[in-house]
Amino acid sequence: MSHAFTHSDIAQLEHGAGQTLYGDGALVVLKGLLEAGISYFGGYPGSPTANLIDAAADAYEPVLKKYGVFVESSANEMSAAAMCTASVFAPVRGAVTWKVLGNGVSTDVVDHVSQIGPMGGCVLVVGEDYGVSSTTVAQRTLPWAMKSGIPVVDPRADQQLLLRLTRESFELSEASSCVVALLLRPQLSHANARVDVTDNRMGQYNVINKLKEGIKDPSRYPLPPNTQRQEIERYRDRLPKAREYILEHGLNEQFGAADAPIGIITHGTVFNTVMRALANLGLADEDGVTDPAISVLQLNVVYPLCDDQIVDFIQGKREVLLVEEGQPDLMEQQIRAMLHQRGITTPFRGHDLVPGVGELVPGRVLPALAQFLAPLLPERAESLTATADAFLERQKLAASLFPKPVTPRPPTFCTGCPERPVFSMMKINEMLTGQKDWHATDVGCYGMAGLAPFHMADSNIGMGGGLAAATALSAMSDQKNVSVVGDGTLWHSALNTCVVNGLYNKQDATYLVLDNKWTAMTGAHENPNSGPQLTGEQSGGDFNIERTFRGLGVKRVEKANPYNFRDFQKKLKKIQADPAPQLRVLISEAECQLQRQRTVKPMRAKAIVEGKRVEVERLGVDEEVCVGDHSCMRVNGCPSLTLEESPNTLKTAPVAAIDTTCVGCGVCGEIAHAAQLCPSFHKVTVVRNAGRFERFMQKLSQRLLPALRAA
Repeated sequence: MSHAFTHSDIAQLEHGAGQTLYGDGALVVLKGLLEAGISYFGGYPGSPTANLIDAAADAYEPVLKKYGVFVESSANEMSAAAMCTASVFAPVRGAVTWKVLGNGVSTDVVDHVSQIGPMGGCVLVVGEDYGVSSTTVAQRTLPWAMKSGIPVVDPRADQQLLLRLTRESFELSEASSCVVALLLRPQLSHANARVDVTDNRMGQYNVINKLKEGIKDPSRYPLPPNTQRQEIERYRDRLPKAREYILEHGLNEQFGAADAPIGIITHGTVFNTVMRALANLGLADEDGVTDPAISVLQLNVVYPLCDDQIVDFIQGKREVLLVEEGQPDLMEQQIRAMLHQRGITTPFRGHDLVPGVGELVPGRVLPALAQFLAPLLPERAESLTATADAFLERQKLAASLFPKPVTPRPPTFCTGCPERPVFSMMKINEMLTGQKDWHATDVGCYGMAGLAPFHMADSNIGMGGGLAAATALSAMSDQKNVSVVGDGTLWHSALNTCVVNGLYNKQDATYLVLDNKWTAMTGAHENPNSGPQLTGEQSGGDFNIERTFRGLGVKRVEKANPYNFRDFQKKLKKIQADPAPQLRVLISEAECQLQRQRTVKPMRAKAIVEGKRVEVERLGVDEEVCVGDHSCMRVNGCPSLTLEESPNTLKTAPVAAIDTTCVGCGVCGEIAHAAQLCPSFHKVTVVRNAGRFERFMQKLSQRLLPALRAA
């Protein structure tokens, strides 16, 4: 894995009381875990918490190892969640992490751990991404956590508070015997700040100071007759204790005068959005000080809600607005229920004013706040309404400045990506044969094949479920099924969910496995196919995809290099033409180009400095031959393949061109020829530190070529 953090970044993790740390939210959380005294850490990478796994991997040798922290390269979120068993049967603290969609993968294990209740602090660091900045499905952790009785800590965007709440999450877990979910949103994960730190703690038991044996207690086993008792304990004992801890330690915050007539309730980073909107309306300053008429209750813990605290805040106010992000509106329902039960008649507003679906960015919150506040502050009503109207008018004006809609920029494969030629070949085959296959694609970089210019992914249904998504559909259709999966997703869950399921149910399909040796979609993390673990230590197994398929009983397994266009296309056509109703596998084997370049470029630069001969291949387009029809781009989509003005004034259309980011993979030229498009592509080999004979031949060519042209 390429290191995401510098040595100086990681060194700060050992800073103690009286010192500071400067870094992003991931580094702050890791520091909080060390200050809390964790004994284990694991997880499955996914933005916005992938950088937390990066930080742990980079810190393993210099820091975590000496504190006796066990670090696992979890195969998936369920594997990570299973680590929490250590906190159930021993007084040890630990944390695991995944992104919000990983909640579902981990659920079975988390439900059991939550039902029993941990002895040591157990924290799930969940990458909350309701704004879908890097997530395919918009969802919140809150509903998932509530059904399992898991307290949810949702900090506002303040790294110092994040550090404190990371530590407090373990205290909350132990005080209530509850698993605790700590939400790490992009606004926190990817923002840098300087924080005051305190001393790290070493866990009571860890890989250095080991337990003699785990606690054996039949009463904690999650089967009847224990099950109902544990359920009763969770809701009658543990969650009430969590509420007590939240109140006693001031985990929620109040801003503004307690007797202010107007109340606003916020949670998580919605607080920062609301304060920004209030500042724009002239009702708060840059330091977060609100107008005397307004008080804000910030819920840094969104479950369980502390009824008395919320009721005390609402009671006596003229009106209160809850700014809750997303659906289902569980916080609003709970607060309305508690007001009804206690007979409190204070007008309470929520999603009747605030947009109920989608991320609450400032532009969506400001008009709602103005609408709420204008009747309550009549002396400022005109100003508030004018400010909101002016904001909306500016948005309209900005949109009107563009004569045409801005061209969408969908995500695309990196330059030289070995997955691009696979989809190019699939598209070319469809173009040449007229046969349209059903493409049940999985979750990974290759999901982008569903976008332009390929449109070679028809479904994208859950990580590890691609091939399985087509079982019923392909059985009821004459259309052939071609499914795609990456090596990371294969080892994550697809091997059992798709391959075993497909073989067991006699599925007739072609399965393309894109083996690029990395879990590339998360920022290049190791998986069982990479060799080493995330920590850099060697794995304990020999994971070979081809042998695994053959061992499971797949009779037709082929392997090809996607950069060898003709060979790959020949094998793809042959395997698809196989009439036998069975599962057929074609493994595309080529390393992720980003990772390859991270290795190749430093080696190449070093060789050049040392005076060694180095060849660098580059592709080009003959601008005189190119006719500017851009057909080459319709089955390629490489970021290095672009347009420039034709030097020929008779050609009105821009011609194709290849910029300097080209890595020389040759795919664009191969595609142009395979699709019978045009002969304008050429490959050039740039030689650095050439030998004497090569330099002589170059000079000779330079002298002869003009004469030959003249002749």
